[in-house]
Amino acid sequence: MRVAGFDLRYSDEEVRSIMAGFEKILRSGFISMGRNVEEFERQWAAYCGVKYALGTSNGTCSIELILRAIGVEGATVIVPSHTFIASAAAAIHAGAKVIFVDCQRETFQMSPQDLRRKIRPDTKAVLLVHMSGIISPDIEEIRDICREHGASLIEDAAHAHGATIDGRKAGSLGRAASFSFFSTKVLTTGEGGMVTTDDEKLYETARALRDHGRFGPEPNLHHEIGNNWRPGEFNAVLGLEQMRHVEKILQQRRHIASSYDEQLRARKIPGIKLLEVPPNIQSAYYKYILYFESPIAREKLKQKLKQDYGVSLPGELYNRSCHTQPLFNKHPELIVPQPEESFAETDYVVSNHFCLPLYFDLTDDQIEYVVDSLDKAVRSF
Repeated sequence: MRVAGFDLRYSDEEVRSIMAGFEKILRSGFISMGRNVEEFERQWAAYCGVKYALGTSNGTCSIELILRAIGVEGATVIVPSHTFIASAAAAIHAGAKVIFVDCQRETFQMSPQDLRRKIRPDTKAVLLVHMSGIISPDIEEIRDICREHGASLIEDAAHAHGATIDGRKAGSLGRAASFSFFSTKVLTTGEGGMVTTDDEKLYETARALRDHGRFGPEPNLHHEIGNNWRPGEFNAVLGLEQMRHVEKILQQRRHIASSYDEQLRARKIPGIKLLEVPPNIQSAYYKYILYFESPIAREKLKQKLKQDYGVSLPGELYNRSCHTQPLFNKHPELIVPQPEESFAETDYVVSNHFCLPLYFDLTDDQIEYVVDSLDKAVRSF
């Protein structure tokens, strides 16, 4: 048996529906931002439980739109070091200086203790990344810290489509949230992003910034120095098709994760530990993460699984922390310097985790084979 690390396929029914939507666009003569985008925005706002959703061309610009709408230029923005570089880059492009904070080993989420140590009077926003589709169990403490210091809590929900904590969905938990619909995400439009918020002023400003600073009935009036971050109609058709199946997609991902949990607990593979999800949180399972508790070489394990068992593991959540990226050696002025030892947990998790295959078409037989292969491979070292 062979198991791919990642697979993205559409059913025949989905292909027919998508192609019908594409044909309508082509026959309409209007292929840029239009009715499909508006409908996708409407459905996404309703799904997340917020007043406003704003479609964009990608998740990175969604973060930048939020931060520019808040007005972070000349201020600081707090970002976890354990995230994709886009989170920090968006803050820098919005004119802020980045303060990196550490994570928690047991959750992979932002450390509220390190946040409290590093937040400053000039911090305008805290970017909370819902790592791997899990909302931070410490979100209330993080929200309180933000409130105490007058900083806006912004969700980076790129991994967390449909994730919940105490019944509330990602995208409705901060002043605003950013989503990505990149091809590897839980829901995908190929390329694309979304901003969600209940803040009307933030929404209106972000909407103008998305389209060269213009809004209202007069297309030749530009009120802000904006950009071209408009989404396309074709991407929106893909998004609307995903919305038809969103609960089925999430149910399947959670079934796969639950199956892994059950089989791994039964196997008790030496040196391997599960990432536990608290009972009040429903993960979107962007990734299925395992820890190394003993010194197993990650690349050797991945190579053995692929060569000996035909199992390809997907990429790690992140295998390098943001604060160690070479660009910050080249441009140290972009960040607030921090001692290396303040990122001990981040340095640990980037080196001591790996992920198992998790995608919609993964079968129960494949799940069992992956776990069996992992057990044999680990015990062979």
